Amino acid sequence: MKQRNGSTLIELVLSMSAGSAVMLLAISLVHQTMMLTERSRHRSDSSRTLDQLAQNFRRDVHLATEWKVDAEGKLTVRSADGSQITYVAQNHSVVRQRKHTSDENEQERYQLAEDASATFQGILEPDRATLTVCGEAGLQGTSPRVDLHVEAVLGRWQALEHVGKVSE
Repeated sequence: MKQRNGSTLIELVLSMSAGSAVMLLAISLVHQTMMLTERSRHRSDSSRTLDQLAQNFRRDVHLATEWKVDAEGKLTVRSADGSQITYVAQNHSVVRQRKHTSDENEQERYQLAEDASATFQGILEPDRATLTVCGEAGLQGTSPRVDLHVEAVLGRWQALEHVGKVSE
């Protein structure tokens, strides 16, 4: 009998099928990893934006001498140095506009998630302002998720400076 050195057609088809299945699994795993990385990056950017917005909001309200929320939901705070800062919620973003006494204007835009919205509110006792950013939970009949809620006391830093000067 003669000895064969090759493989049969059936063996080739089976090995190619097994190789194709392994390749499909590897491609699927790489795709899922890329999608998770993108979601993670997006969530990290969103979290960083919300942190920066919260920091600026607190600082502005703590340095303010008065605040006002109008019928459109805009929050305006006035500082002791005469500058005016307005926070406006627009199309999945919050715009911070600062008007200096020297006619200089600054504007910053904080981009929120596509399903998020921001609201501003004033509370009188004690005198403070709030910022709430909510997003849709995605489930019907459930309340929106709160991504950020900040309450800042009006003029807190000025009061602390005053206390420090009195104690000296």
